[in-house]
Amino acid sequence: MSDSDNLNKYKPASENFEFREYPFYWVMRLGSRYTQTMEIQLKKVNMNITSWRIGLILRENGTLSMTEVAKHAVGRLPTITKSVYKMQERGWVDVKQSEKDGRVTMVGITDKGLETINTVIGSTSKTIDRAFDGLNKNETDQLNILLQKVFNNLADD
Repeated sequence: MSDSDNLNKYKPASENFEFREYPFYWVMRLGSRYTQTMEIQLKKVNMNITSWRIGLILRENGTLSMTEVAKHAVGRLPTITKSVYKMQERGWVDVKQSEKDGRVTMVGITDKGLETINTVIGSTSKTIDRAFDGLNKNETDQLNILLQKVFNNLADD
């Protein structure tokens, strides 16, 4: 079998297509399994997966615009906005207008939010460790590189 025939098994339009060889099949299964597993863990600490992602992003960045949070949390702006305001009610984030541009809403993590995220990191660390069991640093780095390449290939022009 030629290289092009081998590559065609990844393309749904090909007669050689094999769904179990389709990278997006595994990406979606992985994403779904990760979400389901984390939701079980997060429910124990009264958090959902969207708040978890927002918290991790703000833990690293401190303060971002609502649009930037939505971009990195991989969510639709209305969904992220709703989650952010629920997090604000719980004292996990502060929400205010940008001093530079009043049309922009800024979101910053509070000390309570940081403490909550750090607690959740502790309670979910076994799940994360299990997910990467058997992968060394180079394999994990390569996985990130490959996923970023595919992501960038699909970027809007």
